[in-house]
Amino acid sequence: MSKLKIFYSGTYKVRHELINEDNILDMLKDDIRTKIVGNVSDTVYSSNGITIKGNPNVTYIGGFYYEKKHPNKTICESVVLEELKQIDESDLVIANLMEYSAIASITEIIYAAKQNKHIVIFCDPDITNYNITGEYWFPIITAQTLSDNVEVKYTKDENDIVKFIKQLGE
Repeated sequence: MSKLKIFYSGTYKVRHELINEDNILDMLKDDIRTKIVGNVSDTVYSSNGITIKGNPNVTYIGGFYYEKKHPNKTICESVVLEELKQIDESDLVIANLMEYSAIASITEIIYAAKQNKHIVIFCDPDITNYNITGEYWFPIITAQTLSDNVEVKYTKDENDIVKFIKQLGE
């Protein structure tokens, strides 16, 4: 049985301009990607995938803080190219729309829906209730219109995302 490849989409809780090579491990130690993978250093630089700690059936294939740099492309263009490639290679896209402005995540969700990827979107019910009002109702309904493989889970605890991933493929 091959491992399930997941792509995680969510905003970093630390402002990028505060991070540098000297403090990156400390700044990202509490990020959800670190909780998913089990080691902060594995989430910093792009790789071909990391078996997540606690579930050998799942490989984390992106996103990473530093993506691979493409020749003749800007850093931003490289990030987009790498993350779209990671979505293409994934079996499952996990999107965190719980607390932070997530423009890139919304774009990744729509792209994944167009690629007919299985998507699980986590939302805080107080922030997003797309049946009535909320910040993310439009992209969620758009993704569901584009693909039947979009699932929405409501939670108030970001650790529920980690628990969900740790139970995949069991």
